[in-house]
Amino acid sequence: MTDEVRFVCHIEKSEPDQRRFWGKAYIHQTADGALVEDWSGDVIDTPETRRELEEAFYGFVKDYRTGDAEHEVFDAATMIEGYVVTHEKITAGLFPGNVDEGVYVAFEANNTPAGDALWKGVKDGTLKALSIVGSGWREDA
Repeated sequence: MTDEVRFVCHIEKSEPDQRRFWGKAYIHQTADGALVEDWSGDVIDTPETRRELEEAFYGFVKDYRTGDAEHEVFDAATMIEGYVVTHEKITAGLFPGNVDEGVYVAFEANNTPAGDALWKGVKDGTLKALSIVGSGWREDA
């Protein structure tokens, strides 16, 4: 069954002069080991599902790299940075051990009317998250 896959980037930091903002797109396990339930009630709790999340994000980075507002205003931002923090990458020394596992992103608001509207919401604090949409499938356990 094909489902829509949504990452929601919760905006944590922005740079006003450059129209850039950063956030956590999908955290599946906190640094203290607690599993996180996502907006649809799913929990990424096996090596296989973690790998699927990682591959889905890499597919998004390779093929799309755009962000939208409320799934209504599309192509309002372009991804400028993205990475996946995994237990294996932490163990390899690529990230500190006190980092949540999951997907982190940075976007730059496009220089378009849609980008201007999105950036206005980021700057004034009314927009606290950015939607990242793709397609995928759900398998029952």
